[in-house]
Amino acid sequence: MLRPLTAAALLFLAAGGLAQEPPLPEPRAFLAESMRHLRSNDLLRSRYTFTETETRYTHDPAGHVTAKQTRIYEVIPSPEPELTYRRLVSVDGVRPADLAKRDAEQQQKEREWLQRRQLEGLDALQARFRKQEIEDRKEQAVVDELTSIYDFRMTGRDTIDGRTAIVFACDPRPGYAPLTPEGRIISHFRGQGWVDEQEHELVRLKSEVLETTSVKFGFILRLLKGSRGVIERRKIDGETWLPTYSRFTGSGRVFFIARIDLDQESVYSSYRKRAPDR
Repeated sequence: MLRPLTAAALLFLAAGGLAQEPPLPEPRAFLAESMRHLRSNDLLRSRYTFTETETRYTHDPAGHVTAKQTRIYEVIPSPEPELTYRRLVSVDGVRPADLAKRDAEQQQKEREWLQRRQLEGLDALQARFRKQEIEDRKEQAVVDELTSIYDFRMTGRDTIDGRTAIVFACDPRPGYAPLTPEGRIISHFRGQGWVDEQEHELVRLKSEVLETTSVKFGFILRLLKGSRGVIERRKIDGETWLPTYSRFTGSGRVFFIARIDLDQESVYSSYRKRAPDR
């Protein structure tokens, strides 16, 4: 014999049972709005100083971590890449002996940059605005062709730090020849992205190298197939979405010769907005 339904059970059924998750947003419109919010991390961070805690891991042939090194940087970015200063303040807790010398070299570099701008008839602020405008145009050109480079597929909904995010898978479209240098690089990657459902901001991105490709990190590095990366972003001070964590694991060849194995993670913290004239 069935037991009588309790009052709580009746209320539960009257309410429609378990709450149903709302349907996913319309993919094309959601993706288009997300693209309008997409900006490079470097450009956004050029308006802030921050701390980067970088940890490099060494592995044995079996994949076990045998050693690690932690470096802490005070980062003072600039729209001018040559002026960005990653000020190394400690290595495994020890202050570098040549920190004062490095600071003096950075100050000299900034003075020389300012002198060159003055010869061109531009003050520092004008030069930075001009550089930012150029970078904005280059960045927008890459964003504009992302939907041509990749096939974006909405795959579901997830929760990150209590906020809902829409999940996309993105794979390079076969046969498309990217128009921008950055597009030619990223066309060798596939990825999975999490986009904040309310603010259309990228929260997490995972990527994998599908074909060995050359990139520039101050030197030429060929990333080998299978290398992976992840980056996470959060809203800082209720204002700007900025990176808080990244990790890269994989292999590469420096100048196409020496092979290196990489396992490096970084935590970004203590963001502070710079003065408008910096």
